[in-house]
Amino acid sequence: MFDLEAEWLDDDRLGALLEAVADHQVTIWSGLVKQAVQRFHIELEDLHADTTSVYFEGVYEQADGSPKGGGSRMPLLVEGYNKDGQRRKVQLVLSLITQGRLPLWYCPWDGNQADDAVYVADMTALRKAVLLPSNVLLIGDRKLCNEEAMVSFCRQQQLFLAAHPWTDTAKSVWRETWQRLQAGQLTWTSVRYASRNKARKPPEEQPIYRGCEVAHQLPDTRAPQGHHTLRWVFVWSSDKAAQDARQRTEAIQAGEAAVKRVKALLGKYDYVSRKIIEARLEQALHKAKASAYFTYTLTGTDENQTWQLRWKRQQDVIADDACFDGVALLCTSAPPERLSLGDAMIKYKEQVYVEQTIDFLKSPVQIRPMWLHTPKRLAGLTLLIMVATLVAALLEYQVRRWIAKTGQLVKGLRPEGRDDPYPTAKSILRAFQDYALVILWRGKGHAEVHHPKLRPVQQKIWNIMGLPPLPS
Repeated sequence: MFDLEAEWLDDDRLGALLEAVADHQVTIWSGLVKQAVQRFHIELEDLHADTTSVYFEGVYEQADGSPKGGGSRMPLLVEGYNKDGQRRKVQLVLSLITQGRLPLWYCPWDGNQADDAVYVADMTALRKAVLLPSNVLLIGDRKLCNEEAMVSFCRQQQLFLAAHPWTDTAKSVWRETWQRLQAGQLTWTSVRYASRNKARKPPEEQPIYRGCEVAHQLPDTRAPQGHHTLRWVFVWSSDKAAQDARQRTEAIQAGEAAVKRVKALLGKYDYVSRKIIEARLEQALHKAKASAYFTYTLTGTDENQTWQLRWKRQQDVIADDACFDGVALLCTSAPPERLSLGDAMIKYKEQVYVEQTIDFLKSPVQIRPMWLHTPKRLAGLTLLIMVATLVAALLEYQVRRWIAKTGQLVKGLRPEGRDDPYPTAKSILRAFQDYALVILWRGKGHAEVHHPKLRPVQQKIWNIMGLPPLPS
């Protein structure tokens, strides 16, 4: 019915190809990245790292129910939390190191892999593939700030910058720092920064940023002094402060309304036992995200039903919460001469680049959700997808650099003359979607290939990339 030949159904050459490249993925990728860095003169002083989960369809299990795969870069696919929101799907964890949006290193890890060991392993592998500057700075999220990774990086003299989680120690240090700021013992340092969108607004409408820093000791028995000295940079944002205050006010108001609603129902319906009433109170306050802001007293018994509910706000908790409004904590091992306080905040803002690379992997090139039967084939597919992403990112990198150098825009990438100095790989590639080769078959296997003339925007991009002229 479909005009298929039977032997086609057993043709597994594509699967064999994926397995073959999987065996040589490190060699292939390392060679490509090394050439890309040299040919395009990629600056490698600031790198960004992150991880994501990638889900796949199908069953990847042995006959005994254990997951297939395992070994170096051959991930075990298991069910777990997927950042795509897909439930009951097998997944692997994919780690990335990028320069801006340009992928320099990647590694497929077992599903549900914790991020603790990822950053050190990836950075070690990248150093083997590419010659990195001695003062290269690795920027990551909160998962990088685990003690084992930070100690390893300090021992290697690898500079890093990452958001630090609000641990009990971090909260205690900030409260002390806040008191010193209030007493004038410390002062804020203003930081000039505005995102591209915010920069279009008048100066008075742009957010205000400021920061202060304190020294923090990271214990390490192998260090000369028994510890490494890190910099904790507290950054305050007026936009985030307003948002935090607004969310707390809304939570308090919602909590107040929830408690009043429960009070009005006392003795009615099933609100006749202490156990149920207290459970409903806790549930209502939790839903309003206001549990920490209220205390209540419930009097009465199940027998006499003389219920009385009184509550009050926890003003000390609210005040303590308010001192954290707009504050984020960054941690770095870089000295001030390498990374100033202001640069630390600005560089961390650029962490969005690696997140955009992840988005590109999952959107235009669709790394998932295919079913390829074996994790080895998934590893091979991941390599091919990463090569495509590298090519697209290099295209974007070169065009943006040309625009920054010449001050000229590439006209025609977007409709209505809305071209900007930051074209994306997606928009650049879209300019070629209507281009097609014309092949004329002359019989006996002889073919003539004709290359249509490039449109002006296509020719512009072609020239920027330094590609040879097309045959006439």
